[in-house]
Amino acid sequence: MEEQLAQTFLLIAAAFVAVAILARLRLSPVLGYLAAGLLLGPHGMGAVTDSEGTHFFGELGIALLMFVIGLEFSVPRLLSSGGAMIGLGFGTVAGATLLAGAASHFVVGLPLLPAALLGGAIAMSSTAIIQKHLVDTDAVSSRHGVAATGIVLFEDLVALILLSLIAALPDAANEVEMEKVLLRMGVSFVALAGVALLARRTLGRLLGWVARSGPDETFLLAVLTLVVGASLAAEEIGLSLPIGAFVVGMMVGESDFRHQLEEEIRPFRDLLLGIFFVTIGMSVDWSQILAQPAVTFLVLAAILVVKFLVVFGVTRLSGLPASSAVKTGLLLAHSGELGLLIVGRSLDSALLSPAIGQPVLGAIAASMLVGPILAQWSDRAGDLMVRSRDPRGAEIETAVRTTSQELKGHVVLAGCGPVGRLVALTLEASEIPYLAIERNVERLRRAQQEGHKAVFGDASRAGILKAAGVDRAAAIIVLVNNWHRSVRIIREAKRLNPGIQVIASLRDDAHLGELAQAGAAHVFPENYAAGLGLGAQALMTLGMSADDATDRIRAMRAQLSPDLQIVPR
Repeated sequence: MEEQLAQTFLLIAAAFVAVAILARLRLSPVLGYLAAGLLLGPHGMGAVTDSEGTHFFGELGIALLMFVIGLEFSVPRLLSSGGAMIGLGFGTVAGATLLAGAASHFVVGLPLLPAALLGGAIAMSSTAIIQKHLVDTDAVSSRHGVAATGIVLFEDLVALILLSLIAALPDAANEVEMEKVLLRMGVSFVALAGVALLARRTLGRLLGWVARSGPDETFLLAVLTLVVGASLAAEEIGLSLPIGAFVVGMMVGESDFRHQLEEEIRPFRDLLLGIFFVTIGMSVDWSQILAQPAVTFLVLAAILVVKFLVVFGVTRLSGLPASSAVKTGLLLAHSGELGLLIVGRSLDSALLSPAIGQPVLGAIAASMLVGPILAQWSDRAGDLMVRSRDPRGAEIETAVRTTSQELKGHVVLAGCGPVGRLVALTLEASEIPYLAIERNVERLRRAQQEGHKAVFGDASRAGILKAAGVDRAAAIIVLVNNWHRSVRIIREAKRLNPGIQVIASLRDDAHLGELAQAGAAHVFPENYAAGLGLGAQALMTLGMSADDATDRIRAMRAQLSPDLQIVPR
């Protein structure tokens, strides 16, 4: 018992250090868990040995992951993104699987089934890396964001099929019994569809009753019981453990509790899934990889090149412009956690030999390390494509330049939403010249209808800022909701005009330091504006003079953000 506790402590400590370092580098925590397993596992320092308990918690983490994926596969979500998911998803997964599978079969000499599984594993991308990048860059609703989301949804569904196939194969290890495998697969997905359709409303009513009759802990325990029970039931009848959790996720996704569950179950999912990735790292045999490092490097290069070319080609054929296709291709060029899972299960089932599976595991893990870097490059590459090949980009810059050509010493508003329109109204009342740049068509139309001087464009692009006359402007006010874009706008503006005054607005105070380092002299978090504004009104309501209330609020602002000059002196 003491030895197991010591090993658990070592794993947790190593995972904590690795994840903390990667978080500072803004890389996926999955790599930290893998590194902890690699370092301390039986093929590394040998400080930690495999145990059934560790694998059990890892399996539970996979069940929770598939439950959350099932939540995303609610019927309305499928209908809303059906075209992107089916068309783009099928094209990219089929293309990557065929190319990687063909290379595995004809070059390496793998049988058809293991080659197809290997190709399918390589075709998977990391949902966590992709969604994090899209949210951070405010690109979820962009053309490449919608395409990438549809593709990874389809990949998740394909991964479920492959995991079910691997689970069915141990009892049908030879081709003579392949009929049993196909029969079991058919039964599993008939059960999936049948249960999801029949129990959808019943489950929603049951969860509603639990939510009304007990505390939050009762509701969460009820859902965890459903997830674990369905997973065990699926395994008992010979199906893959994640199938049961996926079915429950689909049914719950139809209820009113989907978003609540996503938030409440995430800590359990992340922790247990971290344990799973630790076990994957422990299973990576360094000796196999170091014995043939060139193979691992070639597999990594093949993953990145093949996936980029396939995604780029499919998205271009679907009608996406070249810039969006490049962004989507770079965003999806890596392989992901489900690929690790498929290869790991294939190794456990002896469908892949260690001599082949281990280098692939190492290459997939390395591609996840490269994935966030490629995602960051994708935006720059897409912008270069717009400037060099998209005539519409040049037309937009020309239109902005025409509007700003007579302005000098003016104010540039990067964004003209609800807050931006109030700023524009203030500048107009003070007869201060300005030009607002807005990329959201609805917000732009509203601003123009109200008589504000607003033009269409993306203020994070240097060409648009230059066309707006930032190099001769007195100030720029950054009014975008995403702090990554805000930092990019500030840096471009300071590069074009080092003496320009930069004022920025944020939804909250979480990233004040980043904006200050980029060059913002004045930052107004919206939560400060609302909270301190109400505080000032409360002070005046209670009898304090307006001047004293203003001084008190100014002092509070300075205390909350000592590193920033939030209020001009």
